[in-house]
Amino acid sequence: MLSLVNYPYSRQEIIDVLHGKYGQRHFKFRYDLLDKDDKKIGELDSVIDGEVSMDSLASIKRTAKFQLKDRGEINWLSDRIQPFALLRMRDGKYIEFPLGIFLLSSPTRKDSNKNVYRDVDAFDGLLILRDDKFDSRYTVTEGTNYRTAVINILASAGIIKHNIEQTDKVLPVDMEFEPGKEKLEAVNTLLTAINYTPIHVDVYGYFTSMTYRSPSIRSAEYTYKDGELSIIYAGMEEELDLFNVPNKWVVTCSNAEQSLFSTYTNDNPNSPTSTVSRGRTIVDYREVTDIADQQSLDAYVQRIAFEASQVYGKLTFETALNPLHDYMDVLEIDYSPLGIKGKYSETNWTMPLKAGARMKHEVRKVVSI
Repeated sequence: MLSLVNYPYSRQEIIDVLHGKYGQRHFKFRYDLLDKDDKKIGELDSVIDGEVSMDSLASIKRTAKFQLKDRGEINWLSDRIQPFALLRMRDGKYIEFPLGIFLLSSPTRKDSNKNVYRDVDAFDGLLILRDDKFDSRYTVTEGTNYRTAVINILASAGIIKHNIEQTDKVLPVDMEFEPGKEKLEAVNTLLTAINYTPIHVDVYGYFTSMTYRSPSIRSAEYTYKDGELSIIYAGMEEELDLFNVPNKWVVTCSNAEQSLFSTYTNDNPNSPTSTVSRGRTIVDYREVTDIADQQSLDAYVQRIAFEASQVYGKLTFETALNPLHDYMDVLEIDYSPLGIKGKYSETNWTMPLKAGARMKHEVRKVVSI
């Protein structure tokens, strides 16, 4: 969830207003036009409609759609749009929540009532890394710090805004990427090797990654509970799929310098997919080559075990607009009509940029294994 530490109101004051404690909520929206360096050019009053989405499991995670009048003020090849949701507080003042910085596609045009309109698909900065590829064989040499290697690739794509957590891990052997390899894939290969999150772009345009922490050990960042101040709409859906979920994971890492092995077994009797509960073992076996060391391999195995075990419990639901959502939020959900109460990790959300609209969410149950 977005941090609320720098706002002139307390977190609880903001949440109270979001949940309508003092009456009807009031939202409005602003669209800043930025240049290719994310510097503000001005504000757009030509946007008619829009929505922002986050898919934490996709390669490009934050996307948007805009419909606007074409007045010739946008350079479609280099300009960007940064939308904001503005919430009116109890004292009548508005606070704003940034929703991301988006590169623009080449949109379609149509005319209506003597105006020209464009429907625009937009993408966060990961589009830059996806579209930029190595034009010759690229080698990261043995002994290079992993964070340095990532930053060097970002710089080669013209990216200088980044927030990559420090690490002392270095490559045990040379790592090579062939010509034509997407720089996004190369960056994520390096980050996976030290058990970091995939690269993602925050609401201010910073390319971000840090040590992966399982949602099972993270505290819930927000609570959705049906009741007097609930903003959940009726109609939540729960999907259960236990078929073929593994309960044992075996991973080997072999290269010229090291041969590593790690295994993890879900034998938790409280887990419906464990070896104990199912009475049989379903093995997920993998071979990898790009892992920094034994510690990173063990963490990687535990990570894929956790992520695989969450698939079976999925919720989809709608709420009133909530601009605090970000990347891989951990939520506490208490919904009495279906008897649901527990911790969930959010994988997808879509927020229309329109007052009174409904926000869609998709989450996976957090299960200890």
